[in-house]
Amino acid sequence: MNLNRYVQNPAMFLSLFILMFLALSCATNPVTGKSELMLVSESQELNIGKDAAPSMKWDFGGHYPDRELELYLGDIVNRLWANSERSHLPVQFYVQNTSVPNAFALPGYVAITRGLLSDMENEAQFAAVMGHEIGHVMARHTAQRLSQMQLQQAGLSIGSIALKGTQGGDALLAVGSLGSSLLLLKFSRGQEIQSDRLGARYMSTLGYDPHEAISAHNVLQQSVDRYLKRLGKSRGQDSFMSSLLSTHPRHEVRISEIQEMINELPPYTIKGDGKFSNRFMNATSSMRNINKIYFKYDKAQSFYQGKQFGKAEKLLSEAIAQNSSQPPFYNLMGMVRLQQKDNVKAKKSFQRALDLDPGFQPSVYGMGLVYLFDSQNTKAISFFEKSIKMYPGHAASHYGLGRSYYQNKQYSQAVPYLANFSKAARKNPEVHGLLGICLEKTGDTRSAVISYRNQVIVAPDTELGRHAKKRLSVLAP
Repeated sequence: MNLNRYVQNPAMFLSLFILMFLALSCATNPVTGKSELMLVSESQELNIGKDAAPSMKWDFGGHYPDRELELYLGDIVNRLWANSERSHLPVQFYVQNTSVPNAFALPGYVAITRGLLSDMENEAQFAAVMGHEIGHVMARHTAQRLSQMQLQQAGLSIGSIALKGTQGGDALLAVGSLGSSLLLLKFSRGQEIQSDRLGARYMSTLGYDPHEAISAHNVLQQSVDRYLKRLGKSRGQDSFMSSLLSTHPRHEVRISEIQEMINELPPYTIKGDGKFSNRFMNATSSMRNINKIYFKYDKAQSFYQGKQFGKAEKLLSEAIAQNSSQPPFYNLMGMVRLQQKDNVKAKKSFQRALDLDPGFQPSVYGMGLVYLFDSQNTKAISFFEKSIKMYPGHAASHYGLGRSYYQNKQYSQAVPYLANFSKAARKNPEVHGLLGICLEKTGDTRSAVISYRNQVIVAPDTELGRHAKKRLSVLAP
């Protein structure tokens, strides 16, 4: 090969490099045994799952506090995992304390929500859903989507990324900071079908009736519709649920395809009735009763988001009267009290939640807000730092910590946290102005000008907007 002609022609050289890079970036899929493009190594997959875990945990309500239930269901998940293609990978199972009907899995993290679990009727349905999610991990579907996304974003600059060696891997790992956004990566129709097939095989290997995979899919559809109906919404009105379900084939088509997959399964032996309904319903009985009380909490959340704080307070009081051991009830009540400008009662509500669960991050954040609004900045800093340690990707805690440092006139300490929040909430009406002030105070005039300009674009008529205009007339006339 005459390499001189490639060196003399940068375009040809880049094309050759890309071809070589792609050839070296192939891996054997553990499910199909076929070679495929893969820019994410297995160790990077594990890191992505590890980095995303705090977001997965807290974006979906935290972990439901029932250790006995978790162990019972976790045993089923562990047995499904043990019969999969990458059983050597670590795994931890959780029940997420949210009414949103959902289940998901990343390397090392497998979960189902309280809302979906409460609507299930037997172990086999649970095994079908978990088997499907585990199938996504085993077939490396998230890694495939991340690899494709990386190529699409990189375009012709892929050569420069690859030339940086380990930094290319760092760029991929940065996607892990998206946390629960990974759940909204759209799997292809083929990937969904493959996971259905794997889930049916995993559950049948354990002796469950694979026909319950069809029942499980029906339960999911019904659970989503009931959840949205309780909130007075339809599928098209709820952007998160619409995004979540948009990756799945049409219901009728999927049922037909699952039936075909069951017919094509290798020989299997059903244990007992293949469903184990009584055992499942007994184990989930307490949770299902508590789940009904959360219907009021869910509606209270809707009222809170609609700024109907009195209605939210009334429903939360009713929920607490029915069950006084749920930290989320007190936490939302604390947020209502803050909106009502009653910091004393807000603090009591957040503290009650923390008495029940000292590791309840939303109320750690809430206590930070109480102290921030009371201008007790040092105490606020302590709580926001603790909140970020528990949930590194929580943008609001970064903003709270930045604001606390700002109010404490610790401008250099405020900068990184305000900068983090400004990237997550570019249209926030305050953050760019505050960041500009802190940057100017620390002598970074060039960056301050950029932040002031952003403030003028986002909210020019606020006090911070007017201040930004004034400073720009001096710093960048």
